[in-house]
Amino acid sequence: MKSTLETLRKEAAHLLKEERVKFVIGYAQGTDLARTTPFFAANVRQAGMLTWTPFCVYSLVKYLLDFRYDDIRLAVVVKGCDSRAVNRLVQDNQFARERVVVLGIPCGGMLDREKVLRVVEPAAALLEAEDRGTEYLLKTDCGEFCFEKQETLLAKCLECEHNVPVVADRMVGPKVPSPARPGMDRFAGVRELEALDTAARSAFWDRHFARCLRCFACRNVCPACNCKECSLERAVPGWQQGVCWLSKRTSLGLNHMFHLIRMYHVTGRCIDCGECARVCPVNIPLRELYRKVAKDANELLGMSLPGLDPEEKPLLTTYQATDPDEFM
Repeated sequence: MKSTLETLRKEAAHLLKEERVKFVIGYAQGTDLARTTPFFAANVRQAGMLTWTPFCVYSLVKYLLDFRYDDIRLAVVVKGCDSRAVNRLVQDNQFARERVVVLGIPCGGMLDREKVLRVVEPAAALLEAEDRGTEYLLKTDCGEFCFEKQETLLAKCLECEHNVPVVADRMVGPKVPSPARPGMDRFAGVRELEALDTAARSAFWDRHFARCLRCFACRNVCPACNCKECSLERAVPGWQQGVCWLSKRTSLGLNHMFHLIRMYHVTGRCIDCGECARVCPVNIPLRELYRKVAKDANELLGMSLPGLDPEEKPLLTTYQATDPDEFM
């Protein structure tokens, strides 16, 4: 990973020195060994502060929306899962493709920081990270530590189908093996829920939605949620006020409404990056909710994973004579 980092810094410095971009949106070292932070490099010196480690888990693509109305060009660092978000924003006409330079990095998976910090002191300084294929070697000022990927990667990384960016203007670093478990079925969890009877499925989601804080972390991190003004948080009189805007009181009925409406809003647009479930502070299995409609869209309409093909038309704005019409 050292060579990848050197190439990344060199490429970022070149873009900034030539004034081809205003910022390079990447990662910098965070407050402890197993944490990174989003970082906006604005000059050559700051380009040297960029980092690339197995803890660069956050998707940076949504930061593009902060500049969607500005007349500037940006560069952004993306992993395989993040790269699909670039295509989605372009397809939604939220950000012009010519205004972004995509720096793609093939990803061997991101380590679960909680598992790492059980072994390594948070105050240890990370000197270098080495991807050995089936394991990561972390070199710190407190010694060297090996972590088997199948035991210590984030769950979403063990289900990754495209660890190499599907879109990139510059591919930074060599291709690496996918960390996905062999024979992984993306819809296995959905099938288990579908096998339950109606009462059991209802009880399952009731139990999880009852914990929802309505903090909006899932919405805020999601690249498919890119409306300038969220329909569930509009400051005007209407039914949605009781859901989100006026009242933050949690109730099972309102929590159901929030999550199910959001589920339908991202149908055909969710790139299955898994960020919603990762950032949820109460561990609601949100990914299975969005995978359910993705599975139905695939089986009924033959839709692939959104974001793979930049030319693919959005599901809910595309109509064909052969579409199922049982509801008519």
